Amino acid sequence: MAGSTGGKGGSTAAQPVAAPAQGQYAPLAPQGNFNVNQAAAGGLQQAMQGTQRAMAGPNIGQFMNPYTSMVTGQTLSDLERQRQMAVNTTGAQATQAGAFGGSRHGVAEALTNEGFARQGAQTFGNLQQQGFNTALGAAQAQQGLQMGGAAQLGQLGQQAFGTGQAIQQQQMQQGLMQQGLQQALIDAARGQYAGFTGAPQQALSLPLAALGAAPVPQTTTQSKQPGLFDYLSLGASAAASFSDSRLKTNVKLLGTENGHNVYSWDWNEDGKRIADPSQPKVGVMAQELQETHPHLVKLGADGFLRVDYSGLAAEAA
Repeated sequence: MAGSTGGKGGSTAAQPVAAPAQGQYAPLAPQGNFNVNQAAAGGLQQAMQGTQRAMAGPNIGQFMNPYTSMVTGQTLSDLERQRQMAVNTTGAQATQAGAFGGSRHGVAEALTNEGFARQGAQTFGNLQQQGFNTALGAAQAQQGLQMGGAAQLGQLGQQAFGTGQAIQQQQMQQGLMQQGLQQALIDAARGQYAGFTGAPQQALSLPLAALGAAPVPQTTTQSKQPGLFDYLSLGASAAASFSDSRLKTNVKLLGTENGHNVYSWDWNEDGKRIADPSQPKVGVMAQELQETHPHLVKLGADGFLRVDYSGLAAEAA
């Protein structure tokens, strides 16, 4: 009864998903495409199934039935053969004595059957007790294996879950790094574009800064935005300013203003000696301007050319 109850309890335990057959391997994730999250879910699910089977109690019946058929049944069969052999021996002796079928023969046969019946009953009881103890031990051992296997699967599932969490954390950190790099590239491209768009204004601000003048913002009431020549004419003295290339060194082209090349320079030794120190070191070359606007270029008594920046600014208006 204990064996049948244990077997029934084991078969009716709640199982959310059909467990694989005993001894059959069920992969936790598709081979070749391993996923730690699927492995964690599979391990925990099988751990719960093993725990449920173990909680149902030891299944003694599955071990008791084989013991009964292989040990108890075989022993009783051997006793029955011995009883028949003893009865046959008693019958042969009675026949030789001419008493076969008599009262003495019947009493001897009855005593033989009684002895074997008593021995069989005692042997059967001992074997049943021994079989139950053996089956109970085997069932408890199986239950312990199920509990241990379930615990190990649970630990493996937890470990796979932790691995999945670590992988997701690393992927998130890498995503943030990629986002930061992309944002840096966007900011760099924006700054480069702003540099391109502000290059003309920046190039013009250099000579203006050299003159100590600030740009004049354009409004809707202005007919003309002041240019470089306007600032040069304001910064220059009333007399024509020296702009002879023979007085200059470290000449650099800054750009163009109304079709005229605009340069920056330093005064050489002759320039430092002849030119006014307060005169701007930004402007045109007198030799170039003489070819197109000779009336704005004057030759001084010292033999060097001068430029009328006020006249140049007026013509550029």
